[in-house]
Amino acid sequence: MLKNRLLLGMIFIGCVIAACEKPEVYDEQSQYEIDEALIKKWSDSSGVVLTKHESGVYYNIIKEGTGADVVTLDDTLKVQYEGKLLTDSVFSQTTAETDTFRFVLKTVMPGWQQGLPLIKEGGEIRLLIPSKLGYRNYPVKHGELPRQQVPANSVLNFKIDLKKVVKKK
Repeated sequence: MLKNRLLLGMIFIGCVIAACEKPEVYDEQSQYEIDEALIKKWSDSSGVVLTKHESGVYYNIIKEGTGADVVTLDDTLKVQYEGKLLTDSVFSQTTAETDTFRFVLKTVMPGWQQGLPLIKEGGEIRLLIPSKLGYRNYPVKHGELPRQQVPANSVLNFKIDLKKVVKKK
């Protein structure tokens, strides 16, 4: 009886040790170099001229906007947007002309925090966000459909229309 328990205990410990696998270390710089090459290839094939921000986000200002205030991280923004992968598959979007996404800028991904202050209220921008400023090496599910899965290390392609800026009081 004792031998059986000892044997089962050893098997259990062996299984636990075998199941402990070290996660792959996220190499931000190497992944950024891969992402940057993908962004440049997308830009060349799509004909969209992009500018590189010091943060690493690539952008194209479609319309600067006419708002008087500079957007800050504490501001509440209302936007309409479409988020795609570089394969052009849509993973997230506002769905109607009256549908907006409302948020405080400091609460969203770093790519939006860096890119949205480049325009003013009424402006429109395309942001190509390398994975280190997006979802990094985490897969993310948006909605219920399989096509709305964002794989780990994905470059994100957002077209954002900044409808309203509400300054923090």
